Amino acid sequence: MDEHPYAIGSDVWPGLAKMAEEAGELTQVVGKLIAAGGATRHYDGSDLRRRLADECGDVLAAIRFFAEVNGLTEEVEARAAAKADTLRRWHTRRG
Repeated sequence: MDEHPYAIGSDVWPGLAKMAEEAGELTQVVGKLIAAGGATRHYDGSDLRRRLADECGDVLAAIRFFAEVNGLTEEVEARAAAKADTLRRWHTRRG
């Protein structure tokens, strides 16, 4: 059994822990944006828009890595494409 299952380099769902960590960091920034009413300047002086873009990129990279090393790329990409279509339809209806 792996000493550190779910870690990058593990034999057991490698990258799962990193994907969860990155998702948590994105959630933190989203919470700050919500608490600030959408304002992008945080009280600590940081740019929440920049932080949001960074964390979205980190999550995307973690998901892509996880899918790749666990042989899930086709399924994940197909689901992402279908979900993106759904989200676009929802967005268009609201606009």
